[in-house]
Amino acid sequence: MTSRGTRISFVIAILLVCLLPKRTECSYPGASCGHAGRGRTTCTDFDIEPLGFYLIEVVAERNIGFAYTHDEECH
Repeated sequence: MTSRGTRISFVIAILLVCLLPKRTECSYPGASCGHAGRGRTTCTDFDIEPLGFYLIEVVAERNIGFAYTHDEECH
């Protein structure tokens, strides 16, 4: 493989890694959340979002607003 082909493969690999799913509690890193559920349970929101957006949220310390899915877990 040529050096140009190696660079292109590297960029494609980095882009694919940035699309891997990451579970984030409370919509973004560092946020606090939780509310009472049925019977003595505590419910928290979570997002499944791309790893690239997670890293941006860590740096920005706020929610970007893009996620593969958003749900709530009670335990």
